Amino acid sequence: MMQKRYVKQSRKVGFTIIESLVYIFVTTIVLVEGINIFTLMYKSYIESAKLTTEYNDLQNFYINLDNMIGEDDLKDILLEDDYILFSYGEKKGNLQKIIRFNDGKIVLVYMRNGVVETINIMLENIDKISFKQKEKLIYLIVKEKDGKEFIRCI
Repeated sequence: MMQKRYVKQSRKVGFTIIESLVYIFVTTIVLVEGINIFTLMYKSYIESAKLTTEYNDLQNFYINLDNMIGEDDLKDILLEDDYILFSYGEKKGNLQKIIRFNDGKIVLVYMRNGVVETINIMLENIDKISFKQKEKLIYLIVKEKDGKEFIRCI
């Protein structure tokens, strides 16, 4: 009778091997699923950040383009299929700005009296750009390397 009481007391104090194995198994499953969810969320965050940066760059390009069109002393706009030329008057020293496609980038070329002063990269990762005119409207078509196409009236 003494032994039975001893076994009952020792059982109340600790855990059995089966209970410990079940605990380890359940904890492992919870941790693995938690790590999988964290990994998926992190990948989604990285993709979202990259997409946001691309759209931000595109939006900055359009803002700069709008600023060029709205500048004072804009005399003339010459349109070709693969570039557009903005000519300014004497207030800006007969400056010319050319937006064109060059080696996967949209570049802005500053020229004065036929001499290139500087070239600025406005947008990268571009497959091609084209300009189309319909009556008095000019459309800018930007196609990115991943296939996205953006059309904007300027």
